[in-house]
Amino acid sequence: MTKATTELEIRLPMWEELPAFSLHLDQLLDLTNEVLEPIIGDKITKTMLQNYFKARILVPPVKSKYHRTQLAGAIVIGLLKNVFTLNEIKAGLLALLGNGTPKTGYNNFVVMFNEQAAKAGKELSDPTSLELKSASQATLMQYERRSVHFVLVVGEESFEGIDG
Repeated sequence: MTKATTELEIRLPMWEELPAFSLHLDQLLDLTNEVLEPIIGDKITKTMLQNYFKARILVPPVKSKYHRTQLAGAIVIGLLKNVFTLNEIKAGLLALLGNGTPKTGYNNFVVMFNEQAAKAGKELSDPTSLELKSASQATLMQYERRSVHFVLVVGEESFEGIDG
């Protein structure tokens, strides 16, 4: 996943791009940090992952084997942990998944994230590539909450820039 160019592409991998084979904890940690570090400038630790499993924020492994579900969850939590509490993340993940599959919930999150990352530094507009007609009510609510939160944060930064 390393780029040879000096320009960093901020993009999360889709579900189908995640390894389909079983992983050990160290491999899960390495893959998670390979995705997160260029985006957040920080790594998650083995202790953090173990705490996410213990708190049931992430689905615990089966016989110490980790799969796409745990990798996708670790990526999402790693991105959100500095903005939301773990309880808020857990509630958001449950709402986002609703009756859907982890694959659908993760891919919806990735589409929204990648679209916003591609627009960074450009004028914000409504997403065009996300098919909201087929999204569950939980996904729509999560998307609306995320959009409102983003607008509020951007608005606060704008006002701080004017006053400061």
